[in-house]
Amino acid sequence: MTPRMSSRRQSMDAAAVAIRMQDARTRLDSAELQLGGDSPHEWKHAAEIAVSAGIAASDAVCGRVLGYKVAGESHRDAVAALSQAATMSVAKHLDALIAAKSVQSYGDRLPGRDDAARLVQHASRLIEAAERIMQS
Repeated sequence: MTPRMSSRRQSMDAAAVAIRMQDARTRLDSAELQLGGDSPHEWKHAAEIAVSAGIAASDAVCGRVLGYKVAGESHRDAVAALSQAATMSVAKHLDALIAAKSVQSYGDRLPGRDDAARLVQHASRLIEAAERIMQS
């Protein structure tokens, strides 16, 4: 019998890991497309999607290495789990994305293109690291 995970951890099998990794790649593609637009609304959307892409990549890495993803309200727990599953240098990208999550998803200010590009870059670097981990 498989041990029950706490409500803060959700067990992940290989299929779930693959789905989250594909989610990350697809969302990054969408974020890059939106970043190429001319409207601050498109840049805001790019930033929001970049955050979501990074979280999906983090879930995939944690699922692959630890066998679970963090599903609690504390984003710090997710960063700690990713630093355990990968390295702190990989987790810093998730940390930067999560720090921007509320502002980008719920805020009423539009980001500049440079701000959105920074978040897309963090997501891209996190996904690149996740892909290396998936291949190991």
